[in-house]
Amino acid sequence: MTQVTAVMVTYQSGPAAARALDALRPAFDRGELRAVVVDNHSGDGTADLIAQAHPWAELVRSSRNLGYGRGCNLGFERVSTPYALIMNPDVLIAPTDVARLAELLDGRPRAAVAAPATRFAGREYQHAGGLPTPLSVAMGVAPPRRPILPGVESFLTDWVCGAIMLVRAEAFQALRGFDPRFFLYFEETDLCRRLVDQGWEVWATGGALAEHAGGASARTVDPSLRQGSCLHAHYYPSRYYYLSKHHGRFMAWMAESVDLVARAARDVGRVILRRPSRGELRTRLRAPLFRLPENPA
Repeated sequence: MTQVTAVMVTYQSGPAAARALDALRPAFDRGELRAVVVDNHSGDGTADLIAQAHPWAELVRSSRNLGYGRGCNLGFERVSTPYALIMNPDVLIAPTDVARLAELLDGRPRAAVAAPATRFAGREYQHAGGLPTPLSVAMGVAPPRRPILPGVESFLTDWVCGAIMLVRAEAFQALRGFDPRFFLYFEETDLCRRLVDQGWEVWATGGALAEHAGGASARTVDPSLRQGSCLHAHYYPSRYYYLSKHHGRFMAWMAESVDLVARAARDVGRVILRRPSRGELRTRLRAPLFRLPENPA
């Protein structure tokens, strides 16, 4: 019986997606896994490449770019297996590691999510835990997090990266999936928060491994929209919405305001100390301020 459906959302990421599906194909051949690929109206032939190279995967061609969370929700409409492997197109995971994630969920009835030890960009391993708060955003520091290292025992957490995670279909569907207002970024943060609030568990394990190249879609857009590997035109509205949703609009406004002041202070400090400017405030002002993402409803 097929236990897992891989749900992948693509946008201008055909070669990476083809490699990810290559890695999963043996599980399909053994009847262990299905795959659903939602293409977010790519303009570079991604959908055609997937259709030609991997006809075994169910391809859904969206008529517009839905964003990551909404794309996953669309793909999830085709899921009839107990578990779904939500994954970015630039993630590689072997079928044996998918099976280990499924075993973790099999043994824990309240476990809704399991994430592997994922090496990011060939260097560091992805961390788990540490939901953002108004204080952490205002201070400009990441909440305490723990790396998911190969071989470590499975552990409970409150957040795992949405680049790759195995989810229990029952739990995902009970929450109606990702909040569609998140176009990109913080959709899995919000999902993990809601799952834990409903009594479900989020797990991380070093018993399963994955590789994440990072930025396969983000690299194809205008560099002026980026900050590091993030598209800040989407990142900051999503962060503001997450904070507003879970901590209140006033606390979200306060956090963003303090963040702006802190950036300005650091810029001034570097000028006084005659150090090269990083232009933190200028970079931040290029992105929307105090703006919630559009509601698709």
